[in-house]
Amino acid sequence: MATKKELLAQEVAKAVGAGKTVALETVDFNDPNRPKTCLEVDFPILPVNQVAIIEGNAGKPIYQMSKWWARRRSSVFRSMLIAAATKAPEDKSHAAKLVWDNYYANHQKKGAFKHLKVADIFMGGGTTLVEGSRLGMQMVGNDLNPVAWFVVKQELANVDLEQVKKLLADIEAEVKPQIMPYYYCDGPEGEKGTWTHLPTKKVMPADFDPLTIPRDERKDYRYEGPEAIYTFWAKHGPCQVTGCGHRTPIMSSPVMAVKTISVKHWEHSCSKCGGEFHVEEDAARMAPDAPLYVAPSEHPFSVLDRRKGVICPHCGHTAMVNLGKGKNKKVELSLLVHPQWLAGSPKQDANSQPYGGSAQDDVAATTRWDSERASKIRLLEVRGTLPEEVTCPETKITFAPENGTVPKKSHYACAACGTVQDVLTTIKATGKTGPMAAYAVQGYAPKRYAAGKPYSGRFFAAYGTAHAQQYDTALAEWEARKDDDLKDYWPRSELPYGFMTHHLQGGVPNHGFTHWWTMFNPRQLLVHTQLLKAIVEVGNYDWKVREYVLGAFQNFLRNQNSLAFWHMKLDKLAPAMSNSNFHPKNNVVEVGVFPPMGYGPWSSTYEVLFKGGEWAKTPWEAVSAEYLNRHAPSIAGEVSGKSEKVYPGDSLLGMVFKTPVAVATESIYST
Repeated sequence: MATKKELLAQEVAKAVGAGKTVALETVDFNDPNRPKTCLEVDFPILPVNQVAIIEGNAGKPIYQMSKWWARRRSSVFRSMLIAAATKAPEDKSHAAKLVWDNYYANHQKKGAFKHLKVADIFMGGGTTLVEGSRLGMQMVGNDLNPVAWFVVKQELANVDLEQVKKLLADIEAEVKPQIMPYYYCDGPEGEKGTWTHLPTKKVMPADFDPLTIPRDERKDYRYEGPEAIYTFWAKHGPCQVTGCGHRTPIMSSPVMAVKTISVKHWEHSCSKCGGEFHVEEDAARMAPDAPLYVAPSEHPFSVLDRRKGVICPHCGHTAMVNLGKGKNKKVELSLLVHPQWLAGSPKQDANSQPYGGSAQDDVAATTRWDSERASKIRLLEVRGTLPEEVTCPETKITFAPENGTVPKKSHYACAACGTVQDVLTTIKATGKTGPMAAYAVQGYAPKRYAAGKPYSGRFFAAYGTAHAQQYDTALAEWEARKDDDLKDYWPRSELPYGFMTHHLQGGVPNHGFTHWWTMFNPRQLLVHTQLLKAIVEVGNYDWKVREYVLGAFQNFLRNQNSLAFWHMKLDKLAPAMSNSNFHPKNNVVEVGVFPPMGYGPWSSTYEVLFKGGEWAKTPWEAVSAEYLNRHAPSIAGEVSGKSEKVYPGDSLLGMVFKTPVAVATESIYST
């Protein structure tokens, strides 16, 4: 028996004629005296606009498979193609209605449009080709941009999705053991993961160091436990004042993350002193290991200790009490970088050995730099509305949480000599990328998630010495392998001259991004090359399947690079190239590869491939609730959202490509 939802979908489909087979009359486009088409007479602007508003620029899964900035509403293309192919009725006032009445119809089965050849010579993201193919037209696409070719080819690929799943599983089995030593981490409050030697099923002791596992033996180990989702990096301004050279983190504010967390609580009064306070079921924390400063505006509270009971925050009295039924409340949290770290570091160590940290620096110099910066990191979590000043409970240092190292836009103040300098000018003077140093990690702890702790198992932690050792070991491995077994899987060419690269943002090469590889840190390059190598080499798969998975690799490059940043309001990574340019950032985020949570890891990049592939087999169109309200009032009230989906039954057909048949590695990285 059909469900209520299924019955509603059937009624909506019936109301708009979804899936009905039609054969609209077309015209002979070779005839100079041909009759006019509907598009030349009239167009159903209002109903098409209602659908276009709903679907957005990339509403359908197939248009989310790859990034393309100039996306246009697919409903507009579908309706325009129908209108351009259909002979206008004698009564011209019926032309728009004829198009709209057949918008949701199936035009493939009767093949009225199959003799029409449509060429999109600037196909871009391929919306014309996708929509025309669904209508049964013969579509030919062309574009000078090889990325456009790649994007459209994947949208219209006819691949076995089960084979794609198998290849992805083989890729993970190949790559995950190799990179896990560089992305595992300890959880809050002393939580550690476990490493198991698979051949012997032996759980390794607590002092086991996975960084010492030989590369060819890593496949024999499995890790379970906390792992890094994101690593936070800050560019440092190298002071150009003669005799100074101090390096200052460029951060407009010490605030690096904000979050409102819900926690169950009870209102309570102390039986000894009578003081009122909230008893909270769990600690509302983003960074449980960091010191906590409670804003004066916060209501007094105590975290429930299930063994000891309730501790009064006023007098310290402890008692076991029956709390009854609690309520949820919201707690505002802010995570701050301590001013001790914002004070930066000199340009060299005590032995006058220069520090690295730039893409062009050697392993030894960068290792010294990472150790120096990791030794000084501190974080401070603030509960409540940020006051004008906060005091760190550990260092007793009081500082303003709104004052960073950026006194005005595009400038920073040297923490040593106080000179205010232009960021681009100082970076350009070095001839390298700005030196980067990590200051925090966001991780995922499965035990915290299973226990229902606030923040869904996620946590922040300071990027300390252990994290720096992981990164530096990955850096050393990259240096050893980049011209060896991984030499064919990373780009070496310079950025080609162009307006977007050499004029916007002060000229990207002036920021030190002179070559494609400079846009990735060494650990990212180590990951990308191994993923790409596995896509190309692992298992026995048809090239069409491998090429389809390259679509995920293309998406992952947007997430895993030195231009992606933290979206504070959304509490997640924001990919690079949100706009169609290369925009260097002062604070960037490196995403993990295989964590089970978070936006941007490898696993999140191939989900869209399956959704897009399934949509290609069974495409749907959106029906506006507003349209139903006017034309099918009997069912409009049952539509819960802004639209309903209907299925015309017009799966994608084959394509004819008039473009290059290969995309170079350089082009894939450049996306």
